[in-house]
Amino acid sequence: RSTSKDDTPAAPAPEAPAAAAPDASAPDASAPTAAEAASLLVERLHFFFSNANLRQDKWMRNEMKENGCITLDQLLKFQTIKSISTDKKLIIEAATELKDEITCDAEKEELRRVVPFDWETMGDGSHLSLCCKNVPLTEEEKSEGEKAFYGTKHEYAVTRDELKALFEPFGKVGIVKLRFGRKEGKAYPLGMAIIEFENDEGMAKATSELLPKEGEESAATTLEIKGNKLTFEQVKPMRCFQNKSGKRARDDDKDKKQKKEEEEEEIKFEPVKVEMVKGCVIALTGLSDETCDRESIREAVSDILKVTKDIKTSGLYVDYTRGATSGNLRLTESKPEEMKELVAKLNDGTVLIANAKVGSAKMLEGEEEVAYWKGFEEFLNNRKKADLEEKRQKKKQKRFSHKGRGGGRRRQ
Repeated sequence: RSTSKDDTPAAPAPEAPAAAAPDASAPDASAPTAAEAASLLVERLHFFFSNANLRQDKWMRNEMKENGCITLDQLLKFQTIKSISTDKKLIIEAATELKDEITCDAEKEELRRVVPFDWETMGDGSHLSLCCKNVPLTEEEKSEGEKAFYGTKHEYAVTRDELKALFEPFGKVGIVKLRFGRKEGKAYPLGMAIIEFENDEGMAKATSELLPKEGEESAATTLEIKGNKLTFEQVKPMRCFQNKSGKRARDDDKDKKQKKEEEEEEIKFEPVKVEMVKGCVIALTGLSDETCDRESIREAVSDILKVTKDIKTSGLYVDYTRGATSGNLRLTESKPEEMKELVAKLNDGTVLIANAKVGSAKMLEGEEEVAYWKGFEEFLNNRKKADLEEKRQKKKQKRFSHKGRGGGRRRQ
């Protein structure tokens, strides 16, 4: 198991003379700006939900397997998240920047992967990893007993970030793991690191330049760090991910059955068809991104639309995501007079939402109305596909983790 010295608490500093109290109104010079914090949060979320991290983060794997998501409250327990910002709105905004990787339910304050993680599909990462040797270690004064146990060197002289920067020219690095051995319950560095790239392109470029080609003694590129010339070899896959051609016939039969079940599950998906009901949608803009939510919208408009405030029986749907500045009101049946009255009162400020006047309100017509219903249908189908995929992956994981003797996978 890799361990790190980075989390070791620092020794307390000597007491300094009393200084004048800082101006409480002055900004914290060390705190990142909003733009910097957003960028840092995007990087951290990308890492935490990546294949590279989930291969080693058992807690996150189990949490997403059981609940399908990670909540914002859970994320705010991560030191590297809360050290950047504890503003949930900022975290949600960062998550929306990763829409190809993460889906965000702002109402429930939940984040989940677009593609659920599973070992059989994602593999152990060996196909994206290089083993880097001769990583420099520090040399320090030690007692005779420490020298006998550790030798003269027992700290890494480089950080993960320094190694990551060294390999970034080849491609995006997913994770850097410094390797440690263990003796009598104590960890000591092996002078090795595993560099895992995020994609095949980065790995292909690194191996073509850092590993000798067949028939050649040296590689095209040499890497050094702090005076040490690094050597490389490709990481071998874990035994359970190695050549599957030697499987028993009954295992092949199981795979065929599993494949057939997966194909049947895929066929079960039937697209949702939404019938457009004209004159039922009001578009809102200029909503407060700080105080507005679905409840405040429903509270403001229900009486004029003459509907109850109960979500299940009102026939009014509020299409709005917390933190957004626009949204839509959708009725199950047209109420032209009530809708016109509401639009007028929203526009002149007679009706406020979350104690604030909206930017604009209008009933959708023509192409705008068609585009709304088309987008609504697409949203429903995407959500249904995601639900079916999640169920399929759960079944797949269950089958994979309960294979018989000789067919199981190594625990991480």
